[in-house]
Amino acid sequence: MMLHPAFKHPVDDAQQTFRSLLDALAQPLRLSALPCLPPALPGLSRGSAALLYTLIDRDVSLWLPSLPDDTLASLRFHTGMNLAANPAEADFLLLTAGTPLPPLSTLKAGSDAYPDRSATLLIEIEAFNQDQVIGSGPGIPHTRRFGADGLPGDFWHQWQANHARFPLGVDAILIADDRIAGLPRTTRIQEG
Repeated sequence: MMLHPAFKHPVDDAQQTFRSLLDALAQPLRLSALPCLPPALPGLSRGSAALLYTLIDRDVSLWLPSLPDDTLASLRFHTGMNLAANPAEADFLLLTAGTPLPPLSTLKAGSDAYPDRSATLLIEIEAFNQDQVIGSGPGIPHTRRFGADGLPGDFWHQWQANHARFPLGVDAILIADDRIAGLPRTTRIQEG
């Protein structure tokens, strides 16, 4: 089994990636470029690998779809990841292209006392466009048109129900290779 390299400069690259992630969540549905990309891992985009190297450690749980053994070994080596047995138990969920979307209502949504103890979805998509929805809410001046090719068919409908649970609910990061878009639970979506 082969171990794949992670970031060239682990601390600096993870800090820059985290800053881009925070910017994406502060300005929902606005595309952000990831500043540092590690080599690709089999079965994952480089953007997904960058986010996993940045966000995952021994203190959080991660749910993954089926991935090649060397990818799992590399992630375990570089992050110390703690794999969740099922999506409902995970702090982070990675959905690679084609992975079915679990019902958002079954994922960790936080509690009234601790709404921050909720799940974050990392969703690989094919590409971004501006043809599916109109978003509004904190961090979006007026409205913002947005779209993502390759999302599961009922994603936007489930997202509307997720938003209605605020302050509870999940957050999402959409990933298309080296670009990301944040989708916090505060974002209201209108289809069309």
